[in-house]
Amino acid sequence: MLFKSLLIFIISLSSFASDTDVILSDFIKIFNFKAIQPPRDLDQDVYELGRELFFEKKVSGNKNISCSTCHHPDLFTGDALPLSIGEGGSGLGTERVSSRSSETIPRNSPALYNLAHKEMESLFWDGRVKYRSDWEEFETPSEVLNGEYPKRYDITEALGSALAAQALFPPLSHSEMRGRKGTNEIANASTDEMAWTAIMKRLLNDKKYQNLFTKAYKEVQNFNIGHFGNALAHFQKHEFSATDTPWDEYLKGNLNALTESEKRGALVFMTDAQCTKCHNGNLLGGASFKSVAAPQVGPGKDIRKNDEGRFLLTKKDSDLYKFRVPPLRNIALTAPYFHAGSYDTLEKVVDHYIEGARSLDSYDSSWLSKFNSNYKSQLFVETDRYMIFKKKNASHPIIKSGVITLTATERADLLNFLRYSLTENKFRTYIK
Repeated sequence: MLFKSLLIFIISLSSFASDTDVILSDFIKIFNFKAIQPPRDLDQDVYELGRELFFEKKVSGNKNISCSTCHHPDLFTGDALPLSIGEGGSGLGTERVSSRSSETIPRNSPALYNLAHKEMESLFWDGRVKYRSDWEEFETPSEVLNGEYPKRYDITEALGSALAAQALFPPLSHSEMRGRKGTNEIANASTDEMAWTAIMKRLLNDKKYQNLFTKAYKEVQNFNIGHFGNALAHFQKHEFSATDTPWDEYLKGNLNALTESEKRGALVFMTDAQCTKCHNGNLLGGASFKSVAAPQVGPGKDIRKNDEGRFLLTKKDSDLYKFRVPPLRNIALTAPYFHAGSYDTLEKVVDHYIEGARSLDSYDSSWLSKFNSNYKSQLFVETDRYMIFKKKNASHPIIKSGVITLTATERADLLNFLRYSLTENKFRTYIK
């Protein structure tokens, strides 16, 4: 009896709140942070179909690239490159190389963790795919899917989420998956609908996919690209749900889940570093678009190799150089960072925010040289003073003013929070 009482006393001491815990608890209440809950609606048949499609090269025009090429699970749902190498390339990750026909994709391949979460209404770096679940309406690059009464209601009815709709568009990109016109029937299709029909025809001509689609959607007579997107989204929703992190454990009440340094880092995240101005919500990001003066690397989106971000979609000056704020689970494992993959370490990212817009003047691109053999030519780095001025001028007030100041200890604590607290427990051994 004495031993049992002593054991209970020791356990209670180990979970006793420190001064840091008390302060952190107040800030967690202010920001209303809650642990992410794992999805509970797994349909094994739909999941199995989605998994096959995720690794299937037949969905690309020339049958040489799949979703997994740029979002491989072994590479923490990215490709470990600053910018992806599109269809026609060969190899995976840092071993992937360009060919004569391949193109360098203008933007970094973003991680897939928690993209099916309800907070993720918009996807892609510029948010060009959006789903309003309360209205059950889509905004996409394809007009036949959009609005209250979409022309292709049969497709949107099968989709059901932004993530499902997002899956329909990489196969339409000639540089990403579709291939050049003249090389295959998908590339030659004159409309989005015709391209999607060609993709589904390929799949359903395969007995394996006939069986998988029939098993996954038992009540459906005519399968369309919406079922393709739905299955891919269902697979990603369950396979790439990142909820088992020390931060989520802490939010559930386990005060020992974080070290003292990580707890202090969480406080820095919410206070002096001002990270929560953009990285808010339970996902710590994903729901907004901000201009943070990230250096421009690679081909960009126009003839000047510039990328004006969300502005290209909305044509609003207020959206110049804005990109979607990424959610932060597993962020330590998903480098390179920012829309153009311009930094390779979290330390450099944190220092970018500390320096503010001035960081564009001192950007060190030398680390990119290790990728010279991957691409057909050395990656472009923006150095034009006027273009840099434009980006500075459009940046978030916190970035433009350079008001973030951290001591060496605060910086180290913040990095510990980002690196260790937000990484899934199963991946902790991979942290560098």
